[in-house]
Amino acid sequence: MDDALHDAPIGAIETTPTGQITAVNETATAIIDTDADTLVDTAIAEGFPSSAAGTLREAFADSPPSATEFTEYYPEIDRWLAVTVEPGEPVRVYVQDRTAEHAADRRADRLERRLDRVQRIDSLIVTVLQRVIGAADRSEVARTVCDGLGGTDRYDFVWVGDRDFPNDRLRVVSTAGSAPDLRERIDAALGDSDAMPGQTAVASGDTHQVPAFAADETVPREVRQAAFSHGLQSCLAVPLQYQGTVYGVVSVYSGEEDGFSEQERAGLETLGRVAGFAIKATRQEDLLVADTVTEVTLQLHDDSLPLVEAAADAETTLSLDGAVPQGDGPVVCYLTVDDTAGVEPALESASGVDDVSWVRTETDPLIQVTVTGETPETVLVGWGATITEATYRSRDAEVVVDAPPDESIRRLIEAVDTTVEETELVAKSETARETASIEAFQDALDDRLTDRQRTVLRTAYLADYFESPRGSTSEEVADALDIAGPTMLHHLRRAERKLVDAFLSTTPETRPSSDQ
Repeated sequence: MDDALHDAPIGAIETTPTGQITAVNETATAIIDTDADTLVDTAIAEGFPSSAAGTLREAFADSPPSATEFTEYYPEIDRWLAVTVEPGEPVRVYVQDRTAEHAADRRADRLERRLDRVQRIDSLIVTVLQRVIGAADRSEVARTVCDGLGGTDRYDFVWVGDRDFPNDRLRVVSTAGSAPDLRERIDAALGDSDAMPGQTAVASGDTHQVPAFAADETVPREVRQAAFSHGLQSCLAVPLQYQGTVYGVVSVYSGEEDGFSEQERAGLETLGRVAGFAIKATRQEDLLVADTVTEVTLQLHDDSLPLVEAAADAETTLSLDGAVPQGDGPVVCYLTVDDTAGVEPALESASGVDDVSWVRTETDPLIQVTVTGETPETVLVGWGATITEATYRSRDAEVVVDAPPDESIRRLIEAVDTTVEETELVAKSETARETASIEAFQDALDDRLTDRQRTVLRTAYLADYFESPRGSTSEEVADALDIAGPTMLHHLRRAERKLVDAFLSTTPETRPSSDQ
């Protein structure tokens, strides 16, 4: 072997046409993890490490060998080698270690596959989200989630469970996937134990993951056996919740151990929140369009409730004037009081009460507070009920709510009961809604407006004052009416107040109709 080849940075081996090794450089001996004395005078088929494919042996099966180049894995030395055979006198075999490059390629392939997987999962979840938003009722929400997730090659089995408050159990309402007999095992397990991942997710309100059924004996044995029989190895249970209320759970099963990435988990949790919102929205829609509503009066006995606690500290009675959900959980309450003395500090010190501020303090005092956490107010709003009245005293509270006629009042009461010491049903009645035509509503409102208010309101409307951006300023509307700007705003605000009263107030006749 000449000096240049002997000192070359790549491995070089010289052989006879029959494959007998005659010379080898140091780079080659380092790459194949041997020494020159061991290699020289041996057949290359014996001295060179073996690969599963045996391509080098095949190249030297003929004499002289054919020209070839290839890259293979050699398990004896745990390396990927690039080999080139050049026939001649002598035959030269060049060897390069490609282990690092191969590992980098494999990492790139894994990252590319992971990116493709994340993109496919994101696309899948977006599709399901779009369908969930358009669902007409709770059953359709469940079917949409199951069909969207379980009807793909990504997830092998999916089930959605509805929350059953009285028995603190889940019931399967929809399934999809390639393991239909698994539903029977899950149904039985939900009735016999509390160890199912879905039950854990509902109880905690947090996502629960089982990375490997084989290593988690807390999951009922029958469920694990049924899952194994279909090649299912892990699952993720995501609560369907919105504004602090858990309505159910979606459990997704994978054929891989630890089969859910962080991106998947985040996407499925988003789906759980949107599905919870959709369930709540369908309940509220049921209430809005129902011909009848169920009015329920509840007596709540618990002196630790935030507003009951404040009423006791201030030695007064608080009356709820209205409640509005704020984001994901809190409820903004507007309370009237007979005596303002001590009310504000009592509310500020009450647990679960934030953002206390007065709306008015003189005539008919009104205070605004935000109630957070697990309280009757947040639970009722979360279940789609409308709180129409509430009175808070030193030891108890009385709450009146409207619920859709098809809502299970028993389940609603049980939901509230999880937040208080004792819940008592005082009254329940079905009330038929009076339907009024648009013309009737307009006529009734028109009767409440003065001529000046009607003129100002119509002028502002036609001048695009209510558009964004506005087509006309208040000064321009006032000029059109040939009145002063403050006068125009005075009449406009009185007219707007009457319009809002007519739309929002449950008893508009009790609202002030002052034109001052």
